[in-house]
Order: sequence, then structure tokens, then C-alpha cells
Amino acid sequence: MSDLIHKIKLKKEILFVILGGTALVCWFLGSSFISLVHNKLEFKRLTRLSAQLDQEHEQLVQKLELLKKQDPVYLERVARVQYHMSAPGEKEFRFQTK
Repeated sequence: MSDLIHKIKLKKEILFVILGGTALVCWFLGSSFISLVHNKLEFKRLTRLSAQLDQEHEQLVQKLELLKKQDPVYLERVARVQYHMSAPGEKEFRFQTK
């Protein structure tokens, strides 16, 4: 019986040392690890945002080129859609959507 109690106490001591060591590592490296995870997530978010902005930039460059060329079809579409202009003699109908 004494041998069994000795083994239980030894296992408790080993468990205590392991938990204490783990607690110390978490104490000293915890904030660094949290910062690392935060930075990783922020990097992914910024990478997605950068890709989105690159795509938007490319679309704006294409629109600028069409405006510089003064493409009549494109200019007419911009005038009709963005500025609600119509050709002489045309009637514009507007429908309210819900």
C-alpha cells in the first residue's frame, strides 16, 4: 500500500512540474503568441484588401483609357447612366423600385 501511495505522490509531483512549466511558458510567451496570431490575421485581411484594391485600380485605369480615347459609345453610356442625359427628342422614363 505504501508503494502505491509513493507512486501517486510521484505522479502528482511530475504533473505539478509539467503544469507549472506550461504556466511559465504561457506567462512569458502568451502575449507574443497572441500578437503573432493577431498579426497573421491582420496580414491575411490586408492581403485580401490589397487584391481587391488592385482589381479596382485596374478597372479605373481601363475607364480612364476609354475616356482619354473619347470613345463615343462609352461616353454616351456614361452620360446616360451616370448623368441621366438623353438625346434630343428622347423621353426618359424613371421607375421607382422597392
